[in-house]
Amino acid sequence: MGTLLLNGTFLFLLSWAGQNNVAKYTSADSVVTVQVEPKQENKPVIILEAFQILDSDGGSAEAILSMDKEGKCYVGKEFIGTITAAGELKSDTGKLLVHLKGNELLSNDGKVVLVIKEDGTISNGSGKDITWGSDGILKNMELSLKIAPVNSKAKRAASLLLYSFFGSTETEVQK
Repeated sequence: MGTLLLNGTFLFLLSWAGQNNVAKYTSADSVVTVQVEPKQENKPVIILEAFQILDSDGGSAEAILSMDKEGKCYVGKEFIGTITAAGELKSDTGKLLVHLKGNELLSNDGKVVLVIKEDGTISNGSGKDITWGSDGILKNMELSLKIAPVNSKAKRAASLLLYSFFGSTETEVQK
């Protein structure tokens, strides 16, 4: 009974400490091996915060693309899909279109289509990254677009939405 209590206490302490190693405890009548996984922070892949992508040349006062705080995305006023905090873009019918795994944007069949960094920088393998400037304007792209609010924390979501709308998931990033 004392050995069983000691084993249980030892396992509890290992799991509580969040160590990532294999621990062995041997007693006269048993051997216990425990693999303890590190605690995962529930840090979102995508920050869900309302934003709009506008024409930076002032040709239109209306948003070209937008996302609300629940991740619902629109072209103009038409609902087109949802971005989740887990980094998934789903169509208006709920079909998975693309998703982020680390910094890689993967098509629904698992092909890497490009890289979107946490700050929203887009790398497509061409050597010319597309970035959001401090003024909110998208740099190194033919389109004249800007994000509002300029200090949005959802630039990664904006890049995902932007690429999904204007880009193609038929291409693969060249590494």
